[in-house]
Amino acid sequence: MLDPRTDPEPAYWDDLRTQAGLRADWAWPVLAVQAWGARTPQLVTVLFDGAEPVAAVNAGWLGLPAGRFSFARAGSRPRLGALHVRGPGSAAVPGWWSAEHVPLAEFADAYTRAARAALGPGALGVVWRQVRPDQVDQIKHRVGKALTTEPLWTIHTGRWTDREQWLMALSRSRRSNLRGIVKRMTADDNLEVRVQTGAVIDDRPVAEVMRWNDAKYGGALIPRVRVLGGYLRELSAQPDVRSYSYLDRSTGRLLAFGHVLDHPQRPVVRSWSQLPRDRGGIRDLYFHHLASVVGWSIDEGRLGLELGKGKSREKESLGAEPTEQVALAVPTRWW
Repeated sequence: MLDPRTDPEPAYWDDLRTQAGLRADWAWPVLAVQAWGARTPQLVTVLFDGAEPVAAVNAGWLGLPAGRFSFARAGSRPRLGALHVRGPGSAAVPGWWSAEHVPLAEFADAYTRAARAALGPGALGVVWRQVRPDQVDQIKHRVGKALTTEPLWTIHTGRWTDREQWLMALSRSRRSNLRGIVKRMTADDNLEVRVQTGAVIDDRPVAEVMRWNDAKYGGALIPRVRVLGGYLRELSAQPDVRSYSYLDRSTGRLLAFGHVLDHPQRPVVRSWSQLPRDRGGIRDLYFHHLASVVGWSIDEGRLGLELGKGKSREKESLGAEPTEQVALAVPTRWW
């Protein structure tokens, strides 16, 4: 069980990421800077079969005492709580991987036992996010509580060989709408769309734009942690990350920004935020962005493009299909 803030990157980590197909948010420098900006310790656990890594889990160690307004100190851990298994920096993707030959039930049981052994009797349970319905019985091992959550949406771009085929698969109204949006954006000489891979970005304007998206998901009891500049810089710099910037040419002002985490088969649209229209934003940038990313995914021969949760109506209109997801709370076993 490793803490990316203080533990060095394991020598096997790059090979494990390649084998598991883990995206750029699992790069060790990204994990480290993300963990430094979290309210709770973020722990990475690697399970071995002999000398071979066969599973990896990312989890936040949530519990008491809790810090509502402070970051977790290095070495600090709650005395009582549960592990929250989720994707690094995002609950919209699973936070674990196991090799194909490892039975899921054995993997989940080994992880919960290892967590209790490492964290002590105060580790009362594990909350697994983004579990498929067919995985529930294997993970909960006859005990636990399952709750259906928002589905994840995927556009299966491998069905089409070009963008026109994708557009023709949509409804007439959405197809016409997208064509109009692309035409209008292309004709706007004051709008620059900049796409970069492994980019060195100025994180300040990006963070300013991102806060408008963060504000939509903030809570009153525990305020949302804003996206930190160091995290944006490190993630954007990864060679398998595409950064999308929409800029006002006349002022140089950033109007919208998004990340796509590339993958040989299924890239992820990781983040998107734009200025509100009353702050100088432009309507329909979201649809222009998704149309651009879908076209890129088709051109590159990717099997699918994962769009995450939320905005179900909009994503379905673009040809995305839902995958049901379950959150699963499982008590740790002391026996």
